[in-house]
Amino acid sequence: MDLDRYDAAILDELQRDGRLPIVELAEEVGLSSTPCARRLKLMEQDGIIQGYTAVIDPSRLGLKVQAFVQVRLTRHTDENIEQFRRAVDSMEEVVSCHAMTGAYDLLLQVVVTDLEQLSNVVLKKLMHIRAVRDVHSSIVLNTIKRSSRVPVRHLVR
Repeated sequence: MDLDRYDAAILDELQRDGRLPIVELAEEVGLSSTPCARRLKLMEQDGIIQGYTAVIDPSRLGLKVQAFVQVRLTRHTDENIEQFRRAVDSMEEVVSCHAMTGAYDLLLQVVVTDLEQLSNVVLKKLMHIRAVRDVHSSIVLNTIKRSSRVPVRHLVR
């Protein structure tokens, strides 16, 4: 889908506040409510907008330890990749998983309460997956920037 300035503005505003009522959203982007709602619905149908969520501070919930865990698979077979995907899907502590280029095959972001729980995730869960050859963990000392915002303004046609 090609974005015009209104679509980009709608996406920007919703990324800032996903609970913005349609009337306020329309006003912010310079449209009336009906065309704004129509554009919004189209972006939802096209899968550009995949949902609306709350942004939660993990540390306020006692989740004080974050780590990035690199995983190398034994072999790159469809079976190994699927086995790993199924295992990681069931791990609530893994908040993101990305297939990567480089020395490791996958990069996971793990959020846990403490080092003991991180150790449990790595040693008792990840290392017990048959497809996993080795794992390297890096613990986050301080988060400098956290954003789920997607830059859209430069995509305007």
